[in-house]
Amino acid sequence: MSADETNDALRLRAGDTNTAPPSSVISRVSAQAGAALLDAAVVAAAFETAALLLHLDTPHLLAQVGIAAPVSILVGCLYACLTFAMGGYRPFWRYASMVDGLALARILGVTVALAASLLFAGQRGWLGQWSAAHMFSLSAGTFVTGSLVAALYVGVQKALPRLLVGRDAAKVEPGRRLLIIGAGEAGAMLATHVRGSRDLPYQVIAFVDDNPAKWGRRLCGYPIVGPISQITQFVEHETIDLIAIAMPSAPAARIGEVLSLCQKSSARLKIVPGLNQLVGDQPYVMDLREVNLVDLLGRDETPLRLSQTAERLSGKRVVVTGAAGSIGAELCRQLLTYHPVTVLALDNNETGLFELAERLHAIPSVDASLRLCVEDISDDVSMRRFFARERPDVVYHAAAYKHVPLLEDHPYQAARVNVLATWRLCRLARELAVERFVFISSDKAADPVNVLGASKRLGELIVHALAREDAAPMTTSFRAVRFGNVIGSRGSVVPSFMRQIETGGPVTLTDPEATRYFMTIPEACSLVITASLFDDAQGLYLLDMGDPVRIADVALKMIRMRGLRPLHDIPITSIGLRPGEKLHETLAAPGERLVPTEHPKILRLAQQAALPEASEIERWMCALDTATQEDTSAPQLRDLLLQYARREGVTRPRSVVS
Repeated sequence: MSADETNDALRLRAGDTNTAPPSSVISRVSAQAGAALLDAAVVAAAFETAALLLHLDTPHLLAQVGIAAPVSILVGCLYACLTFAMGGYRPFWRYASMVDGLALARILGVTVALAASLLFAGQRGWLGQWSAAHMFSLSAGTFVTGSLVAALYVGVQKALPRLLVGRDAAKVEPGRRLLIIGAGEAGAMLATHVRGSRDLPYQVIAFVDDNPAKWGRRLCGYPIVGPISQITQFVEHETIDLIAIAMPSAPAARIGEVLSLCQKSSARLKIVPGLNQLVGDQPYVMDLREVNLVDLLGRDETPLRLSQTAERLSGKRVVVTGAAGSIGAELCRQLLTYHPVTVLALDNNETGLFELAERLHAIPSVDASLRLCVEDISDDVSMRRFFARERPDVVYHAAAYKHVPLLEDHPYQAARVNVLATWRLCRLARELAVERFVFISSDKAADPVNVLGASKRLGELIVHALAREDAAPMTTSFRAVRFGNVIGSRGSVVPSFMRQIETGGPVTLTDPEATRYFMTIPEACSLVITASLFDDAQGLYLLDMGDPVRIADVALKMIRMRGLRPLHDIPITSIGLRPGEKLHETLAAPGERLVPTEHPKILRLAQQAALPEASEIERWMCALDTATQEDTSAPQLRDLLLQYARREGVTRPRSVVS
């Protein structure tokens, strides 16, 4: 059987009823007639066997067998008809489960009860004298014994294909030895799937599980040898080639711990997808996938409050700037699921926007809701025309330059795009009464030491000043959301490491002791959307990033994740911190206090020191705009950005003074 056929069968077991049986009774009868005739013969043979066994030593053996024949045929035909009517021929019996077995037992029970009623009625002549004398003269002992033998025969008949599949699949290529972590339902399904598929060249050796009550017992015919903590010893002793983690309901933190333990062995790793990865009403399909860095980091994702989010975003016109980037694209994907009137995906990267649309076609009604807008946020005239035409209700401002070393050499671009464009967009939003404006910030804005951090901190100060402005009635809710690195974003360390590993190395580290905060792109975007809908307008929020992770540990885990040995198969080198980089990132500056919010993974950043008012921010922006238009050197412009961001004694560069 092919892998596709196997997966189809497993989907049927898991409840996938999208593939309906033939619509007409005639086509069903013709398709299932062979199985019905076989069932009728098996049940009839069971009752004949009962008559034979009960009268084996009597002189009336042949007579009793003949007397039982009419009832045997009747019960066999009755069983076949009821099985057809109750859908008993729909399961793939070679992949049958306990549910299918119980359904079969119900059908057999109904058959026996109905046949017993007919037998009782016939023996009392209620169905005619001829039936009492001939058709229903079977003894009660023969009937009861026949029912038990029928259950045995039918059970063997249905189980035989499954046993034969398991026997054939056991003849696999030697040396592909599989150890399953988790002796629960998922582990049992996986073992059955592997044993029943000819396309999976693995041989299940054993299970490990942390439940002491299971140790020493067997599951699906395989031993449960001990706790997960002893997995490295067992892998070495039994020469295991592949470890499969079958713990789909375990918390992400526990999965991360198990994976870290498994990486100390020489075996490859695969994992059964978690239950939280199901989409909508899709059935759970038993399969194995490669382990990824998200599994290794072990972060539990908090689900969105779907009903509240949908209520706030449904029917809105939403703009996402920087939509071709990693964060912007994921924001578009998630926002489209909440049924806004339209999501305006804005970026100056036309190829990136085209690729975004191609990826989002799978979402229902995306063609009607998604609009691609090729615009430059630093073009004030173009943006004013765009906002006036589209009249958005919500703006998620993710567009920015974000590579630390590059911006150290090009502070002009950071000032032009990350700071001045943000200031102008905020003013436009207030002028045109946009309901909510959300600025995407970075952990580098906390106590900034580089151009990127300074530009992001200035964006936060702009948003905070406008959120608290005392001028007259406020119609726009401004807020900023700060978070650290996201796994898989373009230009981040994870894709860089992956490319280096695929080419055989070396993997380059800036510093072995450098640490960073990580979270997944979907989690970050879901929390940004949640924070954007808070009722309080306090300005600045911080996402809970968990504990910092050593970049060197990320590299080691990624190398082992590919079944390779660090330093032996893939060399690792240190190149030193690049310009503008910190050894350790911080999430909050010394003058910021973390305040809990209604969401456990979103904190509010309370500022202990007074922050600049909107009027002071406006003076800064005018000075910065002048500096970008004059012959200001890169070091001078870098210093100006950092002075504004840190609120130090700000003096304009000499070349800027008119």
